[in-house]
Amino acid sequence: MIRRGVASNAGAWIPSAIPFFLLGFTYYLVSPPFVYRFLSEDSDLLDAATRFFDPAYFDGIYFLDLAAILVSFLFGYFLARTLTKDKRSMVDYGSLQTIGPSIVAVSFGALILLFVVTARSSGASFFTGYSTYNILVLGPLSTCAFLSAWFVNYFSRKQIRLLFLSFFLICSVLLLGWGSRMFFVLSLMALMLGLVSRNKKLMKSVSFYSSVVVLVVFMMVVGIVRQGGTEFGADSLIAVLFAEPLFTSVSGSLYLEHSGGRPTSGVPHDLLAAIIHFIPSIVFPGKIELINAVTFDDNIESPFGAKALLVSLYTNFGMFYPVFTASIGAYYGFLSKKAKNSLFYRATYFSALPVLTFLFFREGISTVIKVLLFNGLLVPLFIALILAWLLRRPTGTRESDPTRDFRESVVQGSSASLAT
Repeated sequence: MIRRGVASNAGAWIPSAIPFFLLGFTYYLVSPPFVYRFLSEDSDLLDAATRFFDPAYFDGIYFLDLAAILVSFLFGYFLARTLTKDKRSMVDYGSLQTIGPSIVAVSFGALILLFVVTARSSGASFFTGYSTYNILVLGPLSTCAFLSAWFVNYFSRKQIRLLFLSFFLICSVLLLGWGSRMFFVLSLMALMLGLVSRNKKLMKSVSFYSSVVVLVVFMMVVGIVRQGGTEFGADSLIAVLFAEPLFTSVSGSLYLEHSGGRPTSGVPHDLLAAIIHFIPSIVFPGKIELINAVTFDDNIESPFGAKALLVSLYTNFGMFYPVFTASIGAYYGFLSKKAKNSLFYRATYFSALPVLTFLFFREGISTVIKVLLFNGLLVPLFIALILAWLLRRPTGTRESDPTRDFRESVVQGSSASLAT
């Protein structure tokens, strides 16, 4: 059964991907040279990273790399926006139904329960922080949190959105209790983008921006506490704020030191690993070991956990990496244009934008591709197609229904309409 009303596409706020890219670009790539030069000596936290740096790392070639990344991304982005048509997609149909989304919600809730029971039976204790950090436990719940935000932004019925929002909160509490924050942040940002898109008046609300600032400051305070700090002055907040990009850059300096410089060519092992990454852990429990074996490189060392973008680009593509960054830009250009009139691509776009700001600059390519294409596109597309094709016959609708033409085009839909 389908609803008689439809969430209007007209007037929805669809942001450009460029500010999100520039935020991550500035934070992870532009700020480290200045933090290293001007702030590290005044902070014990930042100074811990300087012992790993080659002083020549932030040289002229480093900034040439930054220019190549920026230009290639923008080229791909604007080219794709120019070539893409902003038409509706047949997979929007599922967002308008009533019965179909309810079935998806019940199934999704049961899946979360299964993951929680599996985690508990594996010995994981709740709210124990990093002491029980287990990727086989965190991975499925991270995916569920990410998909919950996507479904909130996709479905039109308020009750269904609230149900998936509750799923997000459950997954977030568990993830934070186990010391995992990244997918909570990514999913929360996607939810906020969807909220502002539906309520553009929030962009003029002082209280909304104040809440965002309070949330950022709170996370910085939590970072100070996690580092064992007791003082919450401006110096401590600045140190915690810039520790992330500086620590991430360490892997770049060590890579160039171990490899002897920037390689001319590379083998895209991470793309193969991304395909393996598509297999759910519950189906292939040994996939993490296989991915580690495929992507292992003696020259890569990440003492603080994250991997600099330059490391991922040079190890996989060598000096041909602008082709890859241009393709990432093209993907976002495509989504930004499609999001104007498609509920499906709008939800996909809102979930992809936070990935561009954070994950793209600090995680391996296999993880980025897995989150963008598997979690953020293929799984939702599979579910949307089921809703569009198996439950496509509307009942009890009126001829005057303003969505009649759209529904009829879906019923008659072809693979060509999906491609557009």
